Amino acid sequence: MGFWQVQSLLSRGEIDPRYVGRIDLPQYYQAMALGRNLYSMPQGGVTKRPGTEYRFEIASAPRIEAFEFSVDQSYLFVFTSSSLSIYRDGVLKDTLVTPWFGTQVQEFDYIQRADTVIITHPDYQPQRILRETDISFTIDGCIETFPLFDYNDGISPVPSAEIQRLTFTGSTNGDRLKISFNGFLSDEFIHNIDDDGVSTATDIEKELNSLPNVKRDSVTVAKVGVGGLVFDITFGGESATEWDNVKVTPIYVKNATTWAFTVAQTQAGVSRLEEVWSPVRGWPRTCTFHEGRLFFGGSKSLPNTIWGSYVADYFRFLPDAGLDDEPIQATLDTDQINVIEAIYSNRSLQIFTEGAEFYAPGSPLTPENIAVQRQTSIGSKRVRPVTIDGFTLFLQRTGNALYQFMFVDAQKANASSSISILAPHLIKDPIKMAVKRGTSDNDANYVYILNSDGTLTVFNTLSSQDIAGFTRWETRTETDEIVSIATVSNELYLAVARDVDGATVYYVEKENEDFYMDCAMSQSGSDFTTITGLSYLEGETVKVKADGAVRDDAVVSGGEVVIDPGADYAEVGLDFRPTVTTLPLNVPNLQGGPNAALRKRILRVALQIYESNGVIVNGRRIPDRVIGQNQFDPPEPITGLKRLFLPGYSLEAQVTITQDTPFPFTILSIANEVKI
Repeated sequence: MGFWQVQSLLSRGEIDPRYVGRIDLPQYYQAMALGRNLYSMPQGGVTKRPGTEYRFEIASAPRIEAFEFSVDQSYLFVFTSSSLSIYRDGVLKDTLVTPWFGTQVQEFDYIQRADTVIITHPDYQPQRILRETDISFTIDGCIETFPLFDYNDGISPVPSAEIQRLTFTGSTNGDRLKISFNGFLSDEFIHNIDDDGVSTATDIEKELNSLPNVKRDSVTVAKVGVGGLVFDITFGGESATEWDNVKVTPIYVKNATTWAFTVAQTQAGVSRLEEVWSPVRGWPRTCTFHEGRLFFGGSKSLPNTIWGSYVADYFRFLPDAGLDDEPIQATLDTDQINVIEAIYSNRSLQIFTEGAEFYAPGSPLTPENIAVQRQTSIGSKRVRPVTIDGFTLFLQRTGNALYQFMFVDAQKANASSSISILAPHLIKDPIKMAVKRGTSDNDANYVYILNSDGTLTVFNTLSSQDIAGFTRWETRTETDEIVSIATVSNELYLAVARDVDGATVYYVEKENEDFYMDCAMSQSGSDFTTITGLSYLEGETVKVKADGAVRDDAVVSGGEVVIDPGADYAEVGLDFRPTVTTLPLNVPNLQGGPNAALRKRILRVALQIYESNGVIVNGRRIPDRVIGQNQFDPPEPITGLKRLFLPGYSLEAQVTITQDTPFPFTILSIANEVKI
């Protein structure tokens, strides 16, 4: 029995080997058993990933981040131990000394808004990096005023009361007064001298305790001496603090014929309240900008609390009157301590913790309406989330799943769902994520997930077309590892640790769609025979393409390789290979029933290829040259159907398509003529 089986969709990417038996899944017929160094295409096929262009070398393991001031001015920040190097278009613009050293460089949280970057790490005061000019940046501690908190433990300050003495030197019985304290004004009361000021003392105490900036029942007022004109006001309890620059002020309302008073501090207070962040208490772990505020999340001493600044005044956090634009503080109310791993601004303020996901539904958020609500209980890894198609993507606590956090209108709540359920084997303890969004030339969005083993998992997504597929990028050898990633102006940059001539070196490389090699460079001229500028690949065997034709591999010596004959344009770099392996063949709805367990033979493979060369199918190369063509002339790209006869029977009947030359590689569909 013979038949044709066509797979025109590969948009589900590579799926976990444990799904190889799930021939009942529709995704089975849109996926691959292996997808390496590929992009899944929105149109359904796969294409070879771009090569990378060598940019510059770094002395030690870096972390790279994007700084995008404007469309025309974008920078690459390169963090190493205690240092930040700032590049624009590959040119070093400025260097700053930073407080983070060693592995701390990989641990901090990083956000940017306009000309400002905020970086948080639990062991250091948050730092602000400010762009002063296009070639000059500064770094400093950014917090101007701190929230206060009563930790009430063995290292808290020992409190003592503040006493202020109020003396009337001119007043009459029946004067109608108000008390002002730190900008708040009390209700009106009557100054009574007839009872020797006892009722006046009672009224002052009552009115002060009713003010919103005084803790209730923490102020006492006592009459001093005879005559009812001197009062000691004691700020104790939770209001015990240093009020030296804030005095009680009586305000005349009416009836007074003479009016004068003095207020003096007679005992300086000490509060048990202290600044919520400090070297002893720890510093914020994470940060974000949301609705005109800077939000911090979690610290060593308060790991499940968030703080928001004044509106449009990002570095002031000490509340005053509780007005709508003043600072916000909220603690997650749960049955266990959920350490905050990330806070993120989307359509609401989203909080990701090690045990659950939360959000603050109010808009705009104020001290009055802040209410953090628990949504799901997945738990988040300490990797900053990203946004694609309006959804927030975060990594699950164990580091082996990518989740989507989205608001469901029907439920009026957020839901979390795994989007990597078909490919968990490709996500291995990630350390960073980056995003490249669709362009006019390519509708697809790509999420780059950097794994701790130095590989890069790429998630191709376009929710409007139900496209969601994972592939993996790998370097030429297991000793070469990607150590950091960033997208600058929608272009992917990679920091790569490479084994060059027996030594580990760190290079920054940029994705370049004109290259089909890694760590590559190009040279133009007129009939040159020596390609220079390759000292960064000294001693390495490299691929060479000259005037569009592949030459013999060469070893870099003295920073050069020699070609013969000469060329006007050449590319030189390291090899990488795209690979597609189909899933074990099964054709549903055949008259004979399921055929997955039957021995099969693929008689012929028909590939729909688009502008490709050097395609190899199960070890057999599709020819792309004609007899008599000069070997130094570039081959014409192949577009259309190409058929190959394949030998042998097997149970799996799989096809592996690869390439070992630096040419374009795009597979639109795979058709197999099968005999059972």
